[in-house]
Amino acid sequence: MVPVPGSLGPGQDCGDSASKSREASGGSRLSSSASFSRWLAASPEAGGWPLRLAGWGGSPQRLAGWGGMASSAWLEAGLARVLFYPTLLYTVFRGRVRGPAHRDWYHRIDHTVLLGALPLRSMTRRLVLDENVRGVITMNEEYETRFLCNTSKEWKKAGVEQLRLSTVDMTGVPTLANLHRGVQFALKYQSLGQCVYVHCKAGRSRSATMVAAYLIQVHNWSPEEAIEAIAKIRSHISIRPSQLEVLKQFHKEIAARAAMN
Repeated sequence: MVPVPGSLGPGQDCGDSASKSREASGGSRLSSSASFSRWLAASPEAGGWPLRLAGWGGSPQRLAGWGGMASSAWLEAGLARVLFYPTLLYTVFRGRVRGPAHRDWYHRIDHTVLLGALPLRSMTRRLVLDENVRGVITMNEEYETRFLCNTSKEWKKAGVEQLRLSTVDMTGVPTLANLHRGVQFALKYQSLGQCVYVHCKAGRSRSATMVAAYLIQVHNWSPEEAIEAIAKIRSHISIRPSQLEVLKQFHKEIAARAAMN
């Protein structure tokens, strides 16, 4: 269990403040989405390329649905960018404060995997020498790690391989394909007797979902058992229903493969 590093650091997958911000922005998001959908359905110039790209017919209803989903995803990604530094500062505060509100920056889950917040450049030596980290799974989009963390080349110089599996902050769900990629990456270092640091912004949601998938495969646990095991070590993780659903799909695939073998 490790407290927040002394230098300015990364953060959380968004706590209560982020949830309130999402609620506060709900009305404008809906109205913007509806306006975009109506524009997309009404405009031949705007509607031509998405139709061809998606392989849909010219139905205004289909166009409106496509426009609504695209607009909603765009707004959610934009909101994540706007709230990134405020929620990051909140995580830094929780890492530095003493008492019941304190949160350790990262935790060791087992002999191979560590789960935590952004691995700041100042943490590199500790992770490599003290924790034997030779692999890093980054669940963040590039803008989140641009100024505070090592680049892929800098990690390589330190003898660490980075795997980036970009997932939108706050609302994003890792894809099944990325869960499989991340788990295989971790298993590779497990076989070498080395460690992997899995992180997002605060080590609560995106990265916790990835670590849960790893535990599901290693121990043949259910998603609920994997999440419970992580929560016993890092109590402030937060797995959303959509993330639990993808973990259930991952578990089904693992179970089906095991049955075939």
